Amino acid sequence: MGKDGRKSNSAGAGREWVVLLLSLLLACSVWFVHGMSLKYVVPMKFRVSVATDLEGYAGESASDDVLVVRASGTGFSIVGLRRSANVARNVLLKVPGAKLHPVQGRQNLFEVYTRDLSEELYQALGSNITITNFDTERLTFRLTPRTHKKVPVVLNSDISCKSQYMVASDAMLTPDSVAVYGDMSILDGITHVETDKVSFYNADAPLDGKARIKGIKGAEISASETAYHIDIVRYVELSKEVEFSLVGKPADVNMMINPSSGTVRYRIPYALAQEGAQDNPPTFVVYYSDFAASRSGIVVPRLYSAPARMISYELDPSNVECVVLEL
Repeated sequence: MGKDGRKSNSAGAGREWVVLLLSLLLACSVWFVHGMSLKYVVPMKFRVSVATDLEGYAGESASDDVLVVRASGTGFSIVGLRRSANVARNVLLKVPGAKLHPVQGRQNLFEVYTRDLSEELYQALGSNITITNFDTERLTFRLTPRTHKKVPVVLNSDISCKSQYMVASDAMLTPDSVAVYGDMSILDGITHVETDKVSFYNADAPLDGKARIKGIKGAEISASETAYHIDIVRYVELSKEVEFSLVGKPADVNMMINPSSGTVRYRIPYALAQEGAQDNPPTFVVYYSDFAASRSGIVVPRLYSAPARMISYELDPSNVECVVLEL
């Protein structure tokens, strides 16, 4: 065989080795991808810190306990979350204050049952794994107390309604109060917090939304926004002549009310008017105890009963004179 023949055989053998190595590499890759795509159940360890809105305390704390869970997932998802069987990964969970329970007899120490943390863990770790069991029953956290004051939230609003529509009641806010943190010199002057102004025009249906809570210089507020619900209803205005009843008068006292009756104008939802609610008008009474506590004998009649969901009323006259008659 000549020199060129030996070179040709050598080159062919080299190409075969390359093909063989590439084939082995491809096979290993396929095996690896297949293996990592299978489902596994493995223990996972976490060192947990919590960020919480628990009133009166600093927002973040780390537990000395290790959270151990058993989770199922593909090899890819597990490798992304689990460094090794013996190394605990740090994880920060946003835990509502309602899930933290004070440890009896231990000041500023709180515990949380791990079974209540499923939602928070999935938010932190993602949905590529499924937690099948909690090997750790509970975690404890020591929170740092902070000087604070709880104050109501006031919705700053400007609402106009279509004709025959009105705001049926005060806005419902969630949260309706917040904790304000800061020095007492600042907290002493704070009585409430306000939202940014929300404006609606020609409203004819309930209003729902969120409003940002205005910040206070030198202080921190436990919530940045509040959700509101404002009930807007179509109403009917009715008018009725009503008699004033006297309640609680001693048997030996002879008394008259002047005037003895008045006119009440009241508003009820349109739907209730269709059901005959106008047949049950408001009633008013005059309490003898109010007369006894007055100096002039002028008393404001009090609402005694009213139609269901009555929105508002106006009474004319708004007050009466009580006169004791000599026997």
